[in-house]
Amino acid sequence: MGWRITMSMGRLWPICVLAVAWAIGPAIPALLDGRLIGHGHTDLYPSVWGLWAFAESQPGLPNRTDLLGFPEGMGYYYSSPLKGWLAAGLLRLMDLPATWNLLVIASRLATVLISYGAARAWGLGSRGALAAAALYGCSPFFHGYAVEGIAEGSDGWTLALWLWAIGRHRFRLAAVPFAFTVMSSWYLGMVAVLLVSLAALWDRRALWSLIGLGLAWPALAQFVSAFPGTAPLQDGIRAAMGAQIGIPSPGWNPGLNPFAINTYVGGVALVAALASRTRWVVAAVVPAILSLGVGPIYDLPVAELVRFPYRWHAATLILLAPAVGITADRLRWGGIIAPLIVIEGLLLSPVEPVLPGAPADIPAYVDHIDGPVLELPGPVAMPPGKVNRSRGRARYLMYHQTSHGQASPWVPDFNSVGVSPSSTAEILGTLNGLDKLTGTAPPERMDWGPIEALGITHISVHHLRLGRERNAIAVSSLREQGWTTAYEADDVSVFTKH
Repeated sequence: MGWRITMSMGRLWPICVLAVAWAIGPAIPALLDGRLIGHGHTDLYPSVWGLWAFAESQPGLPNRTDLLGFPEGMGYYYSSPLKGWLAAGLLRLMDLPATWNLLVIASRLATVLISYGAARAWGLGSRGALAAAALYGCSPFFHGYAVEGIAEGSDGWTLALWLWAIGRHRFRLAAVPFAFTVMSSWYLGMVAVLLVSLAALWDRRALWSLIGLGLAWPALAQFVSAFPGTAPLQDGIRAAMGAQIGIPSPGWNPGLNPFAINTYVGGVALVAALASRTRWVVAAVVPAILSLGVGPIYDLPVAELVRFPYRWHAATLILLAPAVGITADRLRWGGIIAPLIVIEGLLLSPVEPVLPGAPADIPAYVDHIDGPVLELPGPVAMPPGKVNRSRGRARYLMYHQTSHGQASPWVPDFNSVGVSPSSTAEILGTLNGLDKLTGTAPPERMDWGPIEALGITHISVHHLRLGRERNAIAVSSLREQGWTTAYEADDVSVFTKH
């Protein structure tokens, strides 16, 4: 018995080392600095806010929040209910930054480990399964999600768990991880439906998985009711969100990188996959073409709503993984394929190799907010595909709200996903002149009466973000109209009027 345990551990230590190194290694700088894992100018702060808001509103699957769009509130659905449910328990034991970081690391760890188990269930040996897990679980595709702070993106483990069940011929049981996959990410759910279709050609019993769509239906219904205005994208914008053909610039180079929008595979993986001479490579062509975001398929119902076609890449990785694994098992030196895939992805893919960190601290001004608050400047909606320079404001608009807990009248557009304008939109529109990103000229004077009539009792003015001229107009008009200073500093002041 002891000999068997030793042999088993001897086979498992490479995947355990890979999983732990991948989960924690790139995050060490952010963790040591006490920062949130992710980039503060993309999706990170809205994702962290959503984690907190979802956990605070438990139990259930909320599709509305009163924290935004004050006084009416607004429709909202958190993109990662699985993480939200876990956070509801974890936040009783640790603070929000620690909870976020732990869940990111856990997702990375689980994706590698479970994809290894799935590869073994499909018949690969230990070396082949290690290579398959490296290609899928350690891919720049999933790494990019962690860089951007996309809550649902790093949960590749749900799809891997479904594949494990199919590989073990647990076809009825597979409906449960299939439901998890759909709920963890609509895009992974889309990928799972494609893979079910392919798996059914191998064994029709794989269609039992589709019961998972019924299990996940409550979540889908809540999403649709939260964002009733979701509309198809224009073809050109969708293509811009698709896979880009060519050799990308490595992520460690300076300049703007495409973060999560990448479909990098790498030379090592492609050569290994082609060397397998299997049908897996041919099958991988299907999602690779879909990833481009062009073609008549996107004129069809449901497909026309796909906003980020590059996310079909998860299926490409799944289908290439066994081909790479077969080659790794065949070759005497096949054990080096896995580390080569990981190293190449970190050094040559368009995603930065080290996970960035964003400030997790809560500044002192937040302690002086004890009523509905208007933060200036606020969010600015931009068309899909256009860089939105107001995204960095989510730190004070949303993340700081997790500390003061007071409602905001702003209605963020959440990547332009079907958010209906609030009845206060016209009133908030009077503030456009204070924000240079709106392209509106500075106002000659400001009337804060309509804002006060909404029930707003606090206004936080972020001086440096307004600019000298607009800041002077905002501050002077507030004081003239009876707003008093509750907090004042060089970068931000809080005005109140009870």
